[in-house]
Parts: sequence; C-alpha cells; structure tokens
Amino acid sequence: MPYALPSGSDPNTTGVQLRVDTPRWFTVTTPFWYAPFRPLPPKLDALLPVPTDPPDADHRWLLIPAGRTDLGSIPGVLWGLVASYGRHTLAVIIHDHIASLADDAPAGEGFDRASAADEVFYSALRDPDAGPFRASPFRSLVMWTGVSVGRYLTHHRAGFAALAAATIGAWTAGWWVAENAGGRPLPVAGWVLLLMGLIVLAVAGLVASRLERLRASDVWVVRVLAAGAAALLMAAAWTAMPLPPLFGVGVPAFLAILGVLVFLAGSGFLLAVSPVRRDALLPLALTVAAPTVGLVALVTIGVLYLLWLPDAFARDAMGPVNTINGRRRSRG
Repeated sequence: MPYALPSGSDPNTTGVQLRVDTPRWFTVTTPFWYAPFRPLPPKLDALLPVPTDPPDADHRWLLIPAGRTDLGSIPGVLWGLVASYGRHTLAVIIHDHIASLADDAPAGEGFDRASAADEVFYSALRDPDAGPFRASPFRSLVMWTGVSVGRYLTHHRAGFAALAAATIGAWTAGWWVAENAGGRPLPVAGWVLLLMGLIVLAVAGLVASRLERLRASDVWVVRVLAAGAAALLMAAAWTAMPLPPLFGVGVPAFLAILGVLVFLAGSGFLLAVSPVRRDALLPLALTVAAPTVGLVALVTIGVLYLLWLPDAFARDAMGPVNTINGRRRSRG
C-alpha cells in the first residue's frame, strides 16, 4: 500500500479519520504517509517537503499532517459529475496539504511547487496499489484538469491566457466542422439512434456494476457494450449535422483555420513553460469537458431552484443553498 500511518498511532485506528466541523469543512485528525508510485522529475521532487523519520528508505514518502480540508473543492452544482468525496478522498487531502505549501512559497517558486502538488495528486489518483482509493482514468484526468486550470489562474496568468485562447480556438474550429460536416439531417433516425445508444449505455453500466461481484475477466463485455453505445451516440450526432449557423452567422473557414493554429500555439506554449509535459493536454481536455460541465451546471441550478419553490413559503425561507454553497444566509 502507498499509504502508512505514523509509528505510535492509536492501534484502534484503521485508517485516516476526519472530524466534521461544519457542513463543508472537516479536520483530518490522523496524520499519514504517502509514497508516489512513480518518481516525480528531479526539479519537482526537490520542491516537495523532506520528511523526517519516514516509514522506510525504499520510497519517497510525504507526511500529510493533521489539518483542515473541504475535501474536493468542487462547486456544488457539479457534484452530479464529481462528488466532493469518494475514491479520490485521500488524494484530495494530499493535494490540499502540498498545494497550501505552494501558496506560501515565493512568487518565483509558486508555479513549480503547485505543479509538483498537481503531479502528486495525479499519482495518488492513479496509484495501482491504492485499492479502493484508485480513481478511474477519465475521472482522474478531469480532476487533474480542474486543479491544473486553478494552478495557472493563480500562479501563471500568461499560461492561463494561452490556455483560454487555445480552448476558444478549438471550439471555433469545432463549430465550423459541426456547421459543414455530416450527412443529410434525419431527425427521426437521429432520435432512434440516440434512444438505442442510451439503452446500450445503461446496459453497459449495469453489467459493469455486476462485474464487481462476479468475474472480472468478463470486462470485455462491458467494453464491447460501451463501444457500441459510443458508436450509436456518435451516429445520432452525425445525423443531426450540419448544425445551423449560430445566431444566423456561420463560422468562416479562415477563422476555423486560425482557431486550429491558436490551439496548437497555446498547447505548445504550455508545454514550453510548464515542468509537466501533460499540461499540453489541458486545452484539449477543456475543449471536450467544458461544454458538458457547463450544461450540467446550468441544468442543476435550474432544477435546484424548482425544488426550492415550496421552501420559499416556509417560515425560515433560506435560499437554495444545498448544492450552491454551504453557508446559510444571515437573517436580518
């Protein structure tokens, strides 16, 4: 296991324990050790805290002390996509501690220290020895993308501008493709394909959940079903194309080409300024994930306010705070 409790810990302690302070804040009461399964680049490893009296000399151990955490700093409206806690809980606690050290670092070191924290975070998410605390590949990439965007926004504004420009460029090129590619629109066929794709996707999810209790060697069944669902959903999208021009104005071809060039330039700039090569994937990850995340957030906010309507007539008429934020409105 990549995790270890310090020597002298309470023998009755079976794992990391949290104390609930407020509805959104917790205190880690059990210090613990973590050893990344993959060594960080020497430049980043030198920026991590040096431990004293580690469990052994065979691994690069990091001591995570007791402290305050809000678990995953995920906006409430996105909990339908990524919950605040789960398989990623220990990785989030590790990242909270190391990232806090980057916030207190000199201006010239903040970005590199935050990069080291994000790399340890990704390592903890994908650690093959983490057992039930290992997150899925795509979920790990999404969470790493979230903290990495925050790293650029906080510590490297030029990089954040390049990231934003590259993402907008990719969206521009993608919209041009959506306006000019695809077959003849077939609304009925599109709805049939969409329904079939969703049904196959649901079956794949049910089979995957059963495999956790049955034979894991049959995972190929899940993959075949998932590939079939993806193919049906893409075929449904293809029948809906080409899309009509946005607000009656189409994207010209030269703007689409410019968008591709900006996307490539922004990705190259991130690769040049960051000590982490994976940062070059950030524009692509945002291009794919951001529209879905934004749509989920808008739908969640709308449903939340609809469910709040009956509470508006209660004597203590708070706003819909369950998933928007964790603070009650003060009563005057």
